[in-house]
Amino acid sequence: MVDLKQRLLEILYRLGNEGDYVGVAIAINPDTSPAAVWLPSWQPSEPIFLAYSITKTFTAALLLLLQEEGRLSLHDPLARWLPAITQSDRISLTQLLNHTSGIPDYGALQTYQDGVRSSPSIPWSFEQFAAATFDQGLSFAPGTRWAYSNPGYMLLKHIAEAVTGESYAQLIADRIAQPLGLHQTFVPQSVADLSSLAPALSYDLTSDRHPKDVRHAYHPGWVSHGVVASTPSDIVLFLHQLFGGRLLPQQCLEEMTALVPVPLPRPTQSPASAPPRWVQPGYGLGLMGDSASPWGLILGHNGGGPGYSTSVFHAPELGGISVCAMGAIEARFQAEEVVFAVFDSLKADS
Repeated sequence: MVDLKQRLLEILYRLGNEGDYVGVAIAINPDTSPAAVWLPSWQPSEPIFLAYSITKTFTAALLLLLQEEGRLSLHDPLARWLPAITQSDRISLTQLLNHTSGIPDYGALQTYQDGVRSSPSIPWSFEQFAAATFDQGLSFAPGTRWAYSNPGYMLLKHIAEAVTGESYAQLIADRIAQPLGLHQTFVPQSVADLSSLAPALSYDLTSDRHPKDVRHAYHPGWVSHGVVASTPSDIVLFLHQLFGGRLLPQQCLEEMTALVPVPLPRPTQSPASAPPRWVQPGYGLGLMGDSASPWGLILGHNGGGPGYSTSVFHAPELGGISVCAMGAIEARFQAEEVVFAVFDSLKADS
């Protein structure tokens, strides 16, 4: 274990810096605690970060749990709860979960970006998110294409709260965090709730050239579908126990990991300089995946937003390990690169 931690630390030093708040954790089997290291090295406890879109994996697991409870079916049409949305009778919960619903996104909208910059502590309401996205119509007919949609997951959050009468934060705490022993995992609901997080400066929260500390300025409500805050150890434990069958039965995992094809991301480097990291990308229910990656099948999710970069993946063909990296750095750091570097290191041993 000491050698493993040293290897993880070397990767962090290579891809990060001593003054950065970054961490990486690895889970090798469900019966032992994850091994974790972090920077700064003087930090006495593992830092907490916003997980951003890794939260989608939590939401998908939650919806499957509610299906197991008989509260809903993933085949249910969106019209059961929100009939006013265009073609909601043709949009299933499954399509919301795997981004094939046609519900448009807001990430590239200038009005959204301007809103975060001008009023980072005052998020849009559900109605404002709706007005900027699906109230304008769908991007395509349900089930005909794939396109990433944060508002689709906002609708799933709304449905989960409607069928249970509980808040999303309470649902994640009661049905996922507590049963799996994720003691540092919670859903912040105000700026004040971010006080325990690792400090992170962001240029996305200001209109001038002076970055703001996310913990003091950013309202998590700007993430329309809710956002989990956690440590690399907790996130990797969540994913590892999920695939270890500790949360959902096998048929649910099969539903979750049924991948629809996703367009390849644009290359960030010359094809001759390095082998491709994503070969046949797909998306399941709250899960990114690639069945032909350099490490075999990988399943997990990336996340990113003001101040933080996150990534967690499970590699069943690489000994069934799970790796999570998180960093409080808006530039110069890609958590996915840390995860893949760990995979490379372990593959070299095999």
